[in-house]
Amino acid sequence: MDVKTAKVLFLDGKYVDAARMFREGAADGDAECAHNYGYCLLHGYGVERDESLAKSFFVFASRTVGEAAYNLAVMYLHGTGVARDYRKVVEYMNDAADLGVIEAQLYLGIAHTMGELFEPDAVCLSLIPFHKAEYRPEGNMIEGEIEVDGEDEARRASAIKQDLTEAFYRFRQAAAHPDDYVEEMALKGKYLYARCFIDGVGVDFDRDRGNALMLFAASEGSQEALYYLSTEAPYVLDRVKDKKFLEKIKKAERLGRSHER
Repeated sequence: MDVKTAKVLFLDGKYVDAARMFREGAADGDAECAHNYGYCLLHGYGVERDESLAKSFFVFASRTVGEAAYNLAVMYLHGTGVARDYRKVVEYMNDAADLGVIEAQLYLGIAHTMGELFEPDAVCLSLIPFHKAEYRPEGNMIEGEIEVDGEDEARRASAIKQDLTEAFYRFRQAAAHPDDYVEEMALKGKYLYARCFIDGVGVDFDRDRGNALMLFAASEGSQEALYYLSTEAPYVLDRVKDKKFLEKIKKAERLGRSHER
C-alpha cells in the first residue's frame, strides 16, 4: 500500500478510498497508516465516525508516531471515545514529547511550571499530508468538553505536579526544533527556553545567557522575544555590536508589525 497515494486521495476529497487504503496499510502494520485511519475515524472522513475505534488505532500507532500519542492525550483529557483519565493524559503527553512532538513538549513545560493540566490550544494533530496542528476555536468550548465538578478538578490537579527541572527539560527540547517546524510553536519554544534562564526556572539564574538566547529567538522572528527586549530589556539591544545581526532582528520586528495590520 502506497501511503503517499492514500494521502493524495484524501487531499482530493476522496475520503472513502483514502480511508480504505489507510486501513489496509494499518492491517499490514504501518504505524502512520494506523494513525491516519484513526484520524479518519475520529472525524468521520470516509468512514462512520467512531471515536472508540479511533482510539485503538491511535494506541497501535503511538509506539512510534508521536502525533498519535498526542491525540490520545487530548482524547483522555476531554473524555472523547474514552473515560476521562488525567493520568493517561500525562502518560501519552510524555510519550508524544519523547517522540519529538513540539506541542506536547510545550504543553508539559507549561503544565510542570504551573503544576496542573490545562486546556491545550492544539486539539488534534494530523499527518495528512504531514504534521499539522488543529487549534480550538477562540473562546469556544471544544465539542464534548463538559464542566467538571470539584472532585474531578481535584483529580486533574493531582495528575501532574510542579517540577521546574522537568519544565526546563521540555522547553529545551522545544527550543531545539528548527523554526520551519510548526513555526509559531518553535519560536515559542525558543522564547520560553530563554525565559528559563532569565527567571531561573529549573536552571540556575543566568540573565546574560537568557538575554543571549532571547536575542537569538528575536532574530528568528519570535514576537514574544521582541516584545521582551523592547519593554523589559532595551539595554540588551543597545549592546549588540554586530550590525548584520541587529538588522536581522529589526527585519523580524518589521515583519511582525506587517502581519499585525
